[in-house]
Amino acid sequence: MPTLTPSEVRQPRWVPPLVLLATVALGVVLGFALPPLARWLHGFLEGTPLPSLGPVELLAGLPLAWSVPILGGLGVVAGVVLALSTVGEALRLTVADDHLEHRTDGREGWVERTDVADVFRDGRYVVLLGAAGAPRERLDADTLRRDELQAAFEAHGWPWRDTDPHEHAYERWMDGRPGFSAEEHALLRRWLAERKDAAAVAEVDGALAAHGLAARVREDRLQVRRLGVVPMKDARGAQG
Repeated sequence: MPTLTPSEVRQPRWVPPLVLLATVALGVVLGFALPPLARWLHGFLEGTPLPSLGPVELLAGLPLAWSVPILGGLGVVAGVVLALSTVGEALRLTVADDHLEHRTDGREGWVERTDVADVFRDGRYVVLLGAAGAPRERLDADTLRRDELQAAFEAHGWPWRDTDPHEHAYERWMDGRPGFSAEEHALLRRWLAERKDAAAVAEVDGALAAHGLAARVREDRLQVRRLGVVPMKDARGAQG
């Protein structure tokens, strides 16, 4: 069978221009709205013992012919910065038959197909599990369409799952709960505290895997499971 050309998965092209336009539009709207609001606030403060603020007086004295171009221009600058940030922070995937390449915010990675047993979408993340069920990668795919992700992985023979195959093996973790060592509790506390830092989570995932654990968050609560434990079909995961 011939090898397929690698599939590229990116955030929609319209996202950065939309961010730019929305920010510019906000600046223009503020250019129209802020001077009248500032004049009202300035008049209100004059009738009270409260001091009038310098920025309020400045905005109150601006005619629309000045405020709209100025705040609109600031919207352009902010929009360009935000649009570039959106491009830089968005996950970019290259899915091939034998490997996966991922790039985001200056961080690059390579995952061999033979190292992955399961792939699934978990909220905003795409998760790749190894043969023992340990997280191999947890990538923030919030800007990627689920159907495009699934199509790319399935086209190259990756084991895409509709849900976490270990869904029912998780239980709720609470600090100090019996059954975990002090070091495991420390790692789980760190995972929860740094869950928005992809690099930190990847590091803790590796440390937890060495202890035979995998973690995730549901409704802002940490859940954990033991690697290598195959739950019965009727087992119930702790979702509280």
